[in-house]
Amino acid sequence: MIKYEVQGKIAVATGSTKDDVTLTIPSNIDGYQLAKIEPNAFSEMGKLKKVIIPGSVKVIGGYSFANCPNLKEVVLEEGVEIIEDWAFISCNIESITLPKSLRSCGVNAFLGNMCKYTVDEFIKNKEQNKYHRYHTNNKCAVFPLALLEAKENINKEIIESRSKYIDSQLDLVYDGGMLKSQLDVPFLFNNDEFLLALYSDKKDLDTFEFEVSTESKKEIGLYSENDPDFLTIKIDLFANKKLESSFYLKTPYLENISLECLGFEKIETKAETYYFISIKVRMLCYGNGNVDREFALNLFNDFIGKYQTEVTNGLLTQAQFDDIKDVVDNKIIDVISGFLTQIDGAPYFTYVTNILNAAAQDQKLDMGQINNYIFELEVKYYNELSSYESLENICFRDVFNTVKFLETLTGLSIDELGVRYGIQLADAGGNIITKEEAQSYINIFMDLETNYNLHADFLLYVYKELQRLNNQFSVLAFSA
Repeated sequence: MIKYEVQGKIAVATGSTKDDVTLTIPSNIDGYQLAKIEPNAFSEMGKLKKVIIPGSVKVIGGYSFANCPNLKEVVLEEGVEIIEDWAFISCNIESITLPKSLRSCGVNAFLGNMCKYTVDEFIKNKEQNKYHRYHTNNKCAVFPLALLEAKENINKEIIESRSKYIDSQLDLVYDGGMLKSQLDVPFLFNNDEFLLALYSDKKDLDTFEFEVSTESKKEIGLYSENDPDFLTIKIDLFANKKLESSFYLKTPYLENISLECLGFEKIETKAETYYFISIKVRMLCYGNGNVDREFALNLFNDFIGKYQTEVTNGLLTQAQFDDIKDVVDNKIIDVISGFLTQIDGAPYFTYVTNILNAAAQDQKLDMGQINNYIFELEVKYYNELSSYESLENICFRDVFNTVKFLETLTGLSIDELGVRYGIQLADAGGNIITKEEAQSYINIFMDLETNYNLHADFLLYVYKELQRLNNQFSVLAFSA
């Protein structure tokens, strides 16, 4: 009997009866996709001989099958992506077939098993092959659609230079010299349009189609703790039904994407023919399962990282970057404020926040000091918010730091301030409750469907804001 717990919209295996000889992990349980095996979930099962893990399980946690001395056979189905450190240490696995979907195998995951050498060889070959996926033939490059008016200035050298620039960055990521969040790859969001410039020795191209490359398809729509909040995906360009070239886009974590040719313009020279293709991208941007991603706040860090890289590579001036960062920082404050005011099931946090906002309008107090505190608090929240647990900490524990600040500043208790401003501690229905009752909400806070839906809506809102900012700034690197 598999034991599990629900985390967001997925089920996580947490254990089983110790007498199991064969363990078949289900792909779904009580209507939830079983997407992860918790660390230590099935460790020290002395009778266990065989394990079958379905492709729905994307992450096998650390030490999850450690010290199972009779475990000889492990079946990993296609779809498993990550095996964490020490996952199968000190078992007796003789042979294993690893799925092509496996992207990461942690430190000493199979230490003490005869199959360790098979695993090491598989990972080594996969890493070597990974290098080649980054490179294209450099015949096309992505530009802001606004540059269509200046298409006569985009030539073979510029297209190749831009394409090779992106290839070189991907090489740096592979070699560990750059984080994915720093990649200067064109951002694309839902309903965005962009310009693809292609040069070719063919003068009769008249149909253009696009498809996510095989090596990038597996990254779309899959749950993984370690996925980036943005995906760098390779797109194949087909001209007259034949593969002509490839290019890269940086998109939000998504479940589906399609690219449509809106039309093209052609310029012929003696040596090459240039095709300037207007493209519209449509995508389903909400990942179903990665709870940590749903806060979306670290998306701003990835976004600003792209422009920081442009400064490093001389494509933007420091002054331009400073202006961009100011705009983004102000937007961060806006979205933090909007998000936290909609949180449900944290009545004491709402109570204290309302008192803090009222105090900021109280001319008898030092409003400047209070407003500075609010600003610093929002920056702090932005840096801390990344998961359900961090939100729980802010709403049920960190809130007492704000209480201390207000009481020290005013010399009044938080309850006296509530009376002063006519603010009461109440539940969502307006019923007056005690502090103890408010604190008990922590037991259901994570399960409230209203909070979960809020996170989904908030994610889409952030994507729209980033799309607007990206469209505002993207042309700067080409304006010199």
